Amino acid sequence: MTAHRRSATIESDPHRDFLAQSVLPVCLLASLLPQTVRAEEEPPLGQINPNIRVLGELRGRLEGFDFFQPALNRAKDVKVNDNDYLFGALRARLGIAMTTPWVDGLVQGEYTGLYDLPSKSFAGPPVGPLGLGGAYYKDNGSSSPSNVHLKQAYLNLKLQPMIGLPNSYFKGGRFEISDGLEYKTGDAKFDALKTTRISQRLIGPFDFTHATRNFDGFSFVYDDPNVNLTLTATHPTQGGFNIHATDEISHIDLAYGALTSKKGALLPDTEGRLFYLYYGDDRDVQPTDNRLLPLRPKLSKEALALSTVGAHLLSVQKFGPGAFDGVLWGAYQFGRWGDLQQNAWAIAPEIGYQFTDLTLKPWLRIGYFRSSGDSDTKDGTHGTFFQVLPTVRLYAKFPFYNLMNLQDAFAQVSIAPTQTTKLGVDFHHLSLSDRNDLFYGGSGATSRAGAFGYFGRASGGDRSVGELVDLSFTHNVNKYLSWSLYYAHAFGSQVTGNAYRLKNDADYGFLEFTASF
Repeated sequence: MTAHRRSATIESDPHRDFLAQSVLPVCLLASLLPQTVRAEEEPPLGQINPNIRVLGELRGRLEGFDFFQPALNRAKDVKVNDNDYLFGALRARLGIAMTTPWVDGLVQGEYTGLYDLPSKSFAGPPVGPLGLGGAYYKDNGSSSPSNVHLKQAYLNLKLQPMIGLPNSYFKGGRFEISDGLEYKTGDAKFDALKTTRISQRLIGPFDFTHATRNFDGFSFVYDDPNVNLTLTATHPTQGGFNIHATDEISHIDLAYGALTSKKGALLPDTEGRLFYLYYGDDRDVQPTDNRLLPLRPKLSKEALALSTVGAHLLSVQKFGPGAFDGVLWGAYQFGRWGDLQQNAWAIAPEIGYQFTDLTLKPWLRIGYFRSSGDSDTKDGTHGTFFQVLPTVRLYAKFPFYNLMNLQDAFAQVSIAPTQTTKLGVDFHHLSLSDRNDLFYGGSGATSRAGAFGYFGRASGGDRSVGELVDLSFTHNVNKYLSWSLYYAHAFGSQVTGNAYRLKNDADYGFLEFTASF
């Protein structure tokens, strides 16, 4: 970032307002919270009685971008491309959870406030937003929008005491869905891999954003010590970049089913899952693909009707002074992409080893992801893998890309200097799977209308996207308070250079505090 921009930011009242309203109250709250865990019999903070608990969260984040910069497009009234900016955000949640022998329930509200969003950071088609600030401004139309909305409201019926069906539950209302995370094992390492390397590749609440995506509908779960069966039928809500997250997107239909063999049920310290996902979308928007704009009928006339079948395996095996871990995830898509046939796939093998007996517990992992692209706009087939409604940032920490038409060869190293701190470094080599397809960004539908949810930049006939290096640090002060730092630098190559002609590298960083109970 330029010296001039830094100086302007330091003097900016909105940034001081953000710090005063979010970071300082979080620090004050931390000083009031206990620094050590008391006796085990002490009830959790917010526990009113054995059946009722109050849940709360306060999160503040300051984000900074020095993004890629495209050339100006005065013919389309793009006279300023603001790629260098800071903005702040505050998210607060308050809920009441109920637990009884017959039924559980939750009602939860969420407040979202964004501060000093850039108003000139959306370059228009085909480039799209210049960082997340441009995406938030585009979906909300204001530099400092705020909103209070219903996040979750559901009842979860326990079918064994009600109708004698053991290990079975029926949920109705508004709730979160994270594909691949239908249950947790209780093993911290295993569950961390499930959360960060398996779950939410196709469906997720997009929790990194300041107004999360939720789902209205029903779910049935059968869960015993060996098997989990989960079936859901829902509509997603707005959320993600559009902070008006109460509104349901009724023109998108989701049906999801997963059968999971739990850890150790068939193989030692190994789990496996088979899944199916249906996505139907008939909103009054045009889909994003590599055809010319006039050749893409609106979804209201030619709807998407896509099926995805897939599987994953996850294993952690103790060996020597530590443990090996392995991940294998894959999916195949078919159905209708509007007036085209869908034929697409994706695969992700990964392996790692953690030295659990050493002081810093170093963890080394390598992996490769590849998804199909579309090679021919005239063959009647759409070959680009569609990522549906994911939590993109789990797999693209600097989310200028996603997992569509992509190859990602990566290495990760992390250490734990103390029991409450973690430091990680990631390296990614990014390229397109098919040079005739687009370089995609976005995270799926976040609004009822106005935008498809994904955008595509022309590849220029090239394949190399570039490299990404990032560093992340987290510190859990206690069980109620944590904070984190993140910084990433992207080294652009031919594909990014074709889209961003004035500046072909980018930086992103943030400081975040979270207090919860």
